[in-house]
Amino acid sequence: MLFEEMLRDERREGKAEATAEGVVEFLEDIGNLSEDLRERIMEEADLSVLKKWLKIAAKAESIEQFISEM
Repeated sequence: MLFEEMLRDERREGKAEATAEGVVEFLEDIGNLSEDLRERIMEEADLSVLKKWLKIAAKAESIEQFISEM
């Protein structure tokens, strides 16, 4: 039981990290990220928040627009 919970947690963390990396990649295509913004994105652990940010980043035309909508 404990092993299954550990695996589930690791999978969740892996998905969060991959989604955060996707957000960063989209944003890098439209501008320069500050180190603070990059850290904020990469430190977010809530997958639902990261998915929301990913959608915003995919549509954003600027870093400023992303920040205002996040």
